[in-house]
Amino acid sequence: MAGIVFEKKGKTAYVILNRPEQRNAVDLGMRQGLYDAWEEIEKDSDIWSIILTGGEKDFSTGQDLTELTEFRKREPTADLPLNNLETFGMNVKKPVIAAISGYCLGAGFLLTLVASDIRVASDTAIFGMPEIKVGVPLGFGIPPLLARHFSPAINIELIMLGHNISAQDAYRSGYVNKVVSPRDLIAQAEKYADEVNTLSPFLVKKIKEISRYIAAPDPKEIALSNAICMLCRHSEDYVEGPRAFKEKRKPEWKGR
Repeated sequence: MAGIVFEKKGKTAYVILNRPEQRNAVDLGMRQGLYDAWEEIEKDSDIWSIILTGGEKDFSTGQDLTELTEFRKREPTADLPLNNLETFGMNVKKPVIAAISGYCLGAGFLLTLVASDIRVASDTAIFGMPEIKVGVPLGFGIPPLLARHFSPAINIELIMLGHNISAQDAYRSGYVNKVVSPRDLIAQAEKYADEVNTLSPFLVKKIKEISRYIAAPDPKEIALSNAICMLCRHSEDYVEGPRAFKEKRKPEWKGR
């Protein structure tokens, strides 16, 4: 599977982001790999739990902006292929434990937001939505999704200012279940998986279904967020931001 490593150990599947040279930036290959992995997991009745993880230095630094810039030259407003919540694990019915170390930004943050049910972070983990700094509007209903996990003050810092938060901040906000040392990260995730694997898979899936329903934003909030995102895709700043990032210079914002 392109962009990821997919493994099975007993009743647990491992989905490992695997573009280390690109700091696990999410490109089409990784999106395809994730899509294929979720499909395989749903078909395999012997898989009862999933561990989702990345590298020790970077869980994922977000969307591959080089790919996005090239795509925007051809398709100014359309979505990238397989760039949807289903690809990021929204519909996975089995419990997902995210093991997060290092930078977890943008699309990587989104992946932990929509795919995972339990989150273990190393004390090196850093969470953020830096899209505002490169002029990329937040799609997927990210603002209302984040608002279900963080206070209004933290949410504004994340999405309006592009500030990062530490693993401890995420723990205090209730987003992360446990913070451990990097060497204990996978072991702690496996403890959760082993515990899940002793439980009724039918009941666990139903509890996940109920929990997701309770935590889901109002459809009107998602619709408004996505409509604003599409409007922003027609702005000059949306073209300028990723271009400036690719050219390694400061963006020259037009405010329109």
